[in-house]
Amino acid sequence: MDLKIDRLLLNIENGSGHEHRVGPITQRAVALFAERAAKSLEGKAPRSGTFDSLSGPPVDLNLNSTSNEQAAHAIAEAWLHVLMLRLGR
Repeated sequence: MDLKIDRLLLNIENGSGHEHRVGPITQRAVALFAERAAKSLEGKAPRSGTFDSLSGPPVDLNLNSTSNEQAAHAIAEAWLHVLMLRLGR
């Protein structure tokens, strides 16, 4: 399955001073999402067809109380949940 993540909507609380963390968090989220999606779809025949977009609710992050890894996991889980819903799994 080929996926293109075109836009990510995040609600970030207390983001001032944490701007430098957003890039590493989203990069890690993409890696986690790819691993989890592959594992979730392993051995299951993909459904035929395509969809142009996939969207879900924004992910709320408080960067004062959330580590990069925790934030990345929250994003990856949200994406995986939306993908599995869209695929009917």
